[in-house]
Amino acid sequence: MNDVVKNIVNNITFQFPLKGDDFKNASLLAYNIQKIKEENKQELTEYIFRHINHYALNGYQDVHLKDIPSAITKNNFVFKEWLEPVQKLLDEHNRIGKIITNYRNYIERYRVEINNNLTQARKQKQQEFLKEQELKKQELIEKANNLTVDMGLDIDQIQDEQVRVMEKIEEIDKSLDPKQLKKVGINIIKDKLLIKDIELIGINDDFLQNADKLELINLIKNYLIIDEKIVKNEIKNQWDSNKDINLIGIKGINFKINKGDK
Repeated sequence: MNDVVKNIVNNITFQFPLKGDDFKNASLLAYNIQKIKEENKQELTEYIFRHINHYALNGYQDVHLKDIPSAITKNNFVFKEWLEPVQKLLDEHNRIGKIITNYRNYIERYRVEINNNLTQARKQKQQEFLKEQELKKQELIEKANNLTVDMGLDIDQIQDEQVRVMEKIEEIDKSLDPKQLKKVGINIIKDKLLIKDIELIGINDDFLQNADKLELINLIKNYLIIDEKIVKNEIKNQWDSNKDINLIGIKGINFKINKGDK
């Protein structure tokens, strides 16, 4: 274990500076708006109706030019009684909403961070697991290659042991198949593949020689005429979906991935 451990979290606080009185205050502001509406709705409705129609009918032709500024002042005063309490409620609502949003983001950040840490640990353990399996295979191969008659074994015994070793190696390879790993609760995930990691080499010669007309039409129509990006995007999507590497590809198209040849 490392002597120096970085980024140790010694304390976590969940800041949520809202109190019951905050919601009570917002409720009172909303109640006041409702009260104003009930008490003045008819008066304001008539005021709005009168002015809208006045303008629609004659454009305020009977109002003198010098009286319009004072009419605007009066209009602002009329609506001020309604707008001020609404603005106060909106400000309070925004303040509370901001606190709630910040709190939600704060909690969400820890959720994502922990998931990321678990994913990184998972990848590390996967790499260690695969490395262990490869070491087992190498040890078995070396053991089989080092068998000699000097050990008191005859040729048949050596060959039998080599066959057993190859069978064990085959068992290890089968156990690493994605389908088998899922059965035991291990789902090997791959790093996301970047478009730049995919190199299109060309059309498979064997495919061209043996493809039927429909296969050729589909290849040309779906991939070659449009854009090579479609080919790369499909390969990328197959990779990122954690499909078996041996099942990734498009019939008739040769390609290379810098994470390993296909």
